[in-house]
Amino acid sequence: MSALKSFLMFGLALFVAFAHNVGMAQAIAGNTPDMAVGQVRGAAVNVVGPGDALRIVVLGHPDLTTDVTVTASGQITVPFLGSLDVNNQAPADIAQRVANGMRKGGYLRDPQVVVEVVQVRSRLASIYGEVQRPGRYPIEGNLSLLELLSLAGGVKAGADDKAVLMRREGTLGQPREQLEVTVGNRVVPSQDVQDIELQPGDVVFVPLAPRFYIYGEVGQPGAYPVEDGLNIMRAIALAGGLNARASENRILIRRVDPITGQMRDIPVELADAVLPGDVVYVNERWF
Repeated sequence: MSALKSFLMFGLALFVAFAHNVGMAQAIAGNTPDMAVGQVRGAAVNVVGPGDALRIVVLGHPDLTTDVTVTASGQITVPFLGSLDVNNQAPADIAQRVANGMRKGGYLRDPQVVVEVVQVRSRLASIYGEVQRPGRYPIEGNLSLLELLSLAGGVKAGADDKAVLMRREGTLGQPREQLEVTVGNRVVPSQDVQDIELQPGDVVFVPLAPRFYIYGEVGQPGAYPVEDGLNIMRAIALAGGLNARASENRILIRRVDPITGQMRDIPVELADAVLPGDVVYVNERWF
């Protein structure tokens, strides 16, 4: 009776964990417009864009140092020079334009100007989920998905081989396009790893690998990744094998019925397949 009670309690815990995981992914997908508008301080970028904060430094003239923000139309306002269009321009090129303007305007004879990117808001890619350092990263020139994973410290041990790339097409407010991308081959060694060049505003979510759960009379009950072609025999082996009290003839899988959505217990044999989300329970022998 106690074993059955534990089994039912685990089923409830599994449902709560599953709902939380789904809710987290939906929250990320639903809130990505806000999440993509992040701030990265002191990052080096090849070109600037709307929202980026710049510091214009005139060497030897600290009183001329000024902080500006690139407007939505790609403009900055520089003392003495007025409005400049700097969208998609490199900081070094902007510095040269400011220096030339000051020289031609007769303000300074030989100005030396440096433009620093203080905060990056225009060219960011975000990564969340099962990675070591989730967050927002600047796109410096070109940045691929695998490079972003590397910047984030790589995936955690329990990560899935497939990541979800969420990308907004067109104008602000349009729904995001979702792409499933293979970023590993630990579970299926034969599959090819894919790499995609990222765009500003892209959000990558790396979920947990699909899991099955095994409890009862096994050596190491718990959760395990679902392998390609996984069956009951292999699931038991992953869990440390059967203990002395186990019955090979009294093994159940608790699985959600795809039609009714209800959980049901299915008697299985050693060669039967194990699916993601399955709960395998190995009962005791009668005698």
